[in-house]
Amino acid sequence: MTPDGGQDLAEVGRALAEAFGLSLSSGLDRALREGLASAASEMGIAPGALARRVAERDRESLHALIEHAVVPETYFWRHPDQLAALSAVALGSPGPLEIWSAGCSSGEEPYSLAIALLEAGRAGRGDRIVATDVSERLLAAARRATYGHWSIRRLPRALADRYLPGSDERRVADEVRSLVEFRHHNLVGDPAPGTFDVAVCRNVLIYFEAPVAAEVLYRLVQALRPGGLLVVGPVELSLASPLGLEWVNESGATLLRRSH
Repeated sequence: MTPDGGQDLAEVGRALAEAFGLSLSSGLDRALREGLASAASEMGIAPGALARRVAERDRESLHALIEHAVVPETYFWRHPDQLAALSAVALGSPGPLEIWSAGCSSGEEPYSLAIALLEAGRAGRGDRIVATDVSERLLAAARRATYGHWSIRRLPRALADRYLPGSDERRVADEVRSLVEFRHHNLVGDPAPGTFDVAVCRNVLIYFEAPVAAEVLYRLVQALRPGGLLVVGPVELSLASPLGLEWVNESGATLLRRSH
């Protein structure tokens, strides 16, 4: 077996879909080919050998491949209208907020959420963000909390200077990092890491098979307290339509509320 054959690559894709929900139909073919090459090189074996092991559902090989096949497209202050909406909601919450950032990649999203909370005047309120991802490699980058220009290109300059001091490489300020806890978590197979007031899972579901995306959405909603909010990417809102959530329009964004 070689990773160049369409049938072989499809079997690798099916194995990843079963284990992690990733969908070949979402344009991941190239990511899988490159991931197989990178992971195999790291393991000291041929890509074809790794492809065979993955197709046989070898757990170690699946985890080695997912570290190189995930799509880490993220940056600070993505969808700022949603951050503004969450800030407006946060202002009305007297107690501490528990927030789940699901599929947090290399950390730009949960740190953006923390910045938004601080900008909303919630320093010292006891807010906590649990940020999870399936990739240990990306979680390690998130914990390093050091970013270059590309990651902060959309972050307003005043916020960048305040919360990510530095020049070429900027490190997230302690007051931001203290709000975020990173954990390894597989959205497809693992139970929710707690019960939350807000669950943020943006631009993650688009990489899942449709039935898997529906299951993950259900789990996210079940992890919310009554009245809790779910935040997904704008293009993912239609996926949540069958869940019977209340659509809340705030600051130009749509949030989804669990009523009970």
